[in-house]
Amino acid sequence: MIKQFALCALIISLCLIAAFYGWFQGDLLLTGLYTVLSLGAALTVPLIYRFAGFSLADDMEWLQAREAQEHGELIARLGQLKTELAGLDLAEGERQAHTLTGIIDDYHAVVETRFFGKKNSPLTYLGAARSVQKQAIQNLADMVTIGHSMSTIAHNKRDPALISTSAQQERMDKHTGLYAEQAQRLDELRDENNNLFDALTDTAVEVANIQSFSQFDRTDTLARLVALAQVAKGS
Repeated sequence: MIKQFALCALIISLCLIAAFYGWFQGDLLLTGLYTVLSLGAALTVPLIYRFAGFSLADDMEWLQAREAQEHGELIARLGQLKTELAGLDLAEGERQAHTLTGIIDDYHAVVETRFFGKKNSPLTYLGAARSVQKQAIQNLADMVTIGHSMSTIAHNKRDPALISTSAQQERMDKHTGLYAEQAQRLDELRDENNNLFDALTDTAVEVANIQSFSQFDRTDTLARLVALAQVAKGS
């Protein structure tokens, strides 16, 4: 928005300079002085826009629109993952998807009621919380992938009673090992998500109850969330 205002002010100034030059029949000294004054006036537009609070209003409007868009996208993605997890009979993953849906909905409500329109919103918290939420969703998506691979391995397993050669036994042992590895990875993702949920819940409670955002920026809870967000981004 400020770019449009600044550009309009500059165009108006140039038009006035041209008119001034024609009115005074090419007097370069007067035109030069008027040019300096006009361009100076045009440059004050972004300064006035910022210090009058219009820039903050634009930033909040942009943040609100982005938050609404991201919230809708994440909820839609979680709905899809819940269906897939249920189809794979991954009950814990389905429960985590349901839990994360509630956490994201609560986060969205807190952001709308506590942050929009405020000058000193803790943007560090907003960015870190969203990064952690996205990492938790990625973990659920990984669970779906692992669930499909485990299903494939299970379908390829043979009844031990039907195994007649050492090659078939070796093949079965290999599939059993792969299945165990995938099951372990599934447990690791579940544990990681539980840790992410704890951090999101703890910070959401502090945000809801804290009196001053400047105090919140110095809490250990936020530091923990930021650390998890950095790990998530690295992943």
